[in-house]
Amino acid sequence: MKINNLLIILIAISLLGTFLVFDKLPDKVPGHFDINGEVDRYDNKEILIFTGGLPLIIYLLMIFLPKIDPKKSSYLKHKKAYKITKAIAIVFLIIVQWIMITVALGFNINVSMIIRIGVGVLFIVIGNFMGQIRQNYFFGIKTPWTLANEMVWKKTHRAGGYAFLVGGLIMIASSFTYGAMAMISLIAAIAIAAFYPIIYSYIIYRKIGEE
Repeated sequence: MKINNLLIILIAISLLGTFLVFDKLPDKVPGHFDINGEVDRYDNKEILIFTGGLPLIIYLLMIFLPKIDPKKSSYLKHKKAYKITKAIAIVFLIIVQWIMITVALGFNINVSMIIRIGVGVLFIVIGNFMGQIRQNYFFGIKTPWTLANEMVWKKTHRAGGYAFLVGGLIMIASSFTYGAMAMISLIAAIAIAAFYPIIYSYIIYRKIGEE
């Protein structure tokens, strides 16, 4: 995997910015937000050093893992999907980092809306490329049934792509809701994107086994 210079620059700028504002931050910073975007947990501001470095850790991990995957040849087949997923995941982590910093500095922003739109876009982009992912051990929908049968893997990832698209659209739509409706939308989005592909992979595996 080649080094993406633009991502490295973005990570470096984010880290540098974190260190520059560190002394201006209060001792306690937002550590978690509830469904309505309200802070429901505070952590020591040192946590921002870890979260600021997390994009770099994830980036290096995503560079390293394909090298040790027994099915490393698959990464050549889904190179574009892997590259885009890596990029959007890193950008999302950087956005979350600066949401925490912005709120800690006292600025009033709609955290719930930004996060849910961000997750929705993340789901939609991943879903758009999911059908390209080939069988491997680190990237994609890995269930006992997709790993056992390549046809199950392909069918599950095609179906999973649509599930992620729908889940992402629900997440974006939910950004304009609050309270119980927001929670219901969040559960629905996660259920569709996360659980439907798992159930689908089992059903397809059983169906293929009976043919």
